[in-house]
Amino acid sequence: MAMTQGKKPFPFGGVMLAALLAASAAHAVCKSPKNICKHFDDCLQRTANLTNKDADEIRAGLKARNGRVLLAGAEACARELGRKKEWDEWARGCSDIDYVAIARAETELGRVFCDRYSQ
Repeated sequence: MAMTQGKKPFPFGGVMLAALLAASAAHAVCKSPKNICKHFDDCLQRTANLTNKDADEIRAGLKARNGRVLLAGAEACARELGRKKEWDEWARGCSDIDYVAIARAETELGRVFCDRYSQ
């Protein structure tokens, strides 16, 4: 990722990119992964609604490893469960990668794994 100036590589572009990535990673701290994990489980386990599109969207996002699709499904589920305000608080600071990692752990290991996250 080095920019060239004449024949010698100019590393400023690479250094700047690394600094930006480090800064964005330092600010992306998921506030409540334990509650997010349990929310994913609640959404995926709901059986009252036979056409549970929220769960389908969460599964599709998980399969594609797309945190934005996961987030959309989880937010829709939070609205239906009356937890939108709580969801917004829990999800503050989470990245797309966080959503995928949390949902993946919950689906592969079960709800019991959620308690291993610290608050």
